Amino acid sequence: MALATAALMPAPVLGALTAGDILNLVNTSTFFGKFILLLLLVLSVLSWAVFIDKARALARLRRGHFAFWEHCDRWLAGQYERRDLEVWCRSNTDLPLCNLLIEAGAARDLAGVRRASERITYLEVEHLERYVIILSTTVTVAPFLGLLGTVWGIMASFWGMASMHSANLTVVAPGIAEALITTVAGLGAAIPAVVFYNMLVRKIDLVANELDRLRTILEEAASAAGSGPREAPRRPERHERETI
Repeated sequence: MALATAALMPAPVLGALTAGDILNLVNTSTFFGKFILLLLLVLSVLSWAVFIDKARALARLRRGHFAFWEHCDRWLAGQYERRDLEVWCRSNTDLPLCNLLIEAGAARDLAGVRRASERITYLEVEHLERYVIILSTTVTVAPFLGLLGTVWGIMASFWGMASMHSANLTVVAPGIAEALITTVAGLGAAIPAVVFYNMLVRKIDLVANELDRLRTILEEAASAAGSGPREAPRRPERHERETI
């Protein structure tokens, strides 16, 4: 009966863990366990910092690209001259679409427009993907670091049992606690990182799609200018839900 009562006690105790209890668990961990937790903490902080920075940058791009397409639609409708659109773009060079229009606008033929568009698209997407590798690294490495800490804690428990010649709970509890807290820390770093990574990759892909749509417009404009009257360039239809 006493054993059954002892077995049931940890559940409410674990459910009532406070920040002080967690700090005590960390303090009683081995040096290796603390090192694993420190690495996971660094990865988690970097992941959140990258996500917040990229989310703010993509939000600015969303607003700026919305304004760009409004001006572009006026140009395509004949309400704007091409040079008026380029003047507006030169005052908004932080937008990838504006940079593409300025660079491709300097080209004189269809091949030049295509080369300029490909170069600017590559540079802009590369810039947006900067530091996103931190998220993918966290997604890959954090669970394994947590598993490493788990194995180390279990090894410490068995080593304590062998050295003390006892399987008492006070002997094995520190190692088991270290194993579990590193597992939780690894999952706590990896789960938000995988969500952030998928969200950012999706948003960056949509920016690349917008750059590709603008390239199509500029190629049509260059083709029409170089071979006489043709159908006026138009803005390609966006795919459903294809917004930044």
